[in-house]
Amino acid sequence: MGSAGDEFTPLSQLEYGMDKCKVRVRVSRLWESFNPKDDTLFGLDCLLIDEGKTMQARVEPGDIEWFEDLLVEGKVYALSDFHVDSQRDYYMSCSNEWTMYFGRQTVVTEIEVDIDSIPLHSFEFVKFKDLRYRCDDNSLLTDVLGHVVYAGELQEVLKKSRVIEICNARIRDLRGRALSVTLYGDIASGFAEDMLEKGQDTSLVVVFAGMSVTSSSSVCSTTS
Repeated sequence: MGSAGDEFTPLSQLEYGMDKCKVRVRVSRLWESFNPKDDTLFGLDCLLIDEGKTMQARVEPGDIEWFEDLLVEGKVYALSDFHVDSQRDYYMSCSNEWTMYFGRQTVVTEIEVDIDSIPLHSFEFVKFKDLRYRCDDNSLLTDVLGHVVYAGELQEVLKKSRVIEICNARIRDLRGRALSVTLYGDIASGFAEDMLEKGQDTSLVVVFAGMSVTSSSSVCSTTS
């Protein structure tokens, strides 16, 4: 478990309070976490992946500008001088018990060679029949996979005194169970644009990651 030179500590070996080691990870997803009701910004979050584990990381609001040009989705980095703390109680994108925190002291160095062993994505899929156990529980967000059987048009609706874009869809699993999906904002417009480009008759299997479960048969998008 090295921390010097070119030796990297696997995410699976990180523990509470560790701040003197170095990791090699891919930034799989990157997003700003905020409260959609009042636009309160919580921080800049990302899902990190190495060869065998995932971990969520956060940049606090005051340091976001510092990292905006340092972190890019899909790229691999050597990271050091971060802090490891307990997992937060809400809106986590993976089940790792620890969260990594970046500060202005964190060293970020892009790696461009020997990175093929680190996957681009990692998901923790939940079966449709088990979604009822996650209703209105946003401690751990939900990843689902299914065949698109319906994709609605992009709409503008009034929600909490604001006009936002939404797109409704429906997917089906291999057992024939259907799941309603509601997408908001940029995610909705991006999905609607993709579906328009591909055409309604195209057969598509999709992954919706970081979803909130609203009922045993419906999910909606979150900022992650």
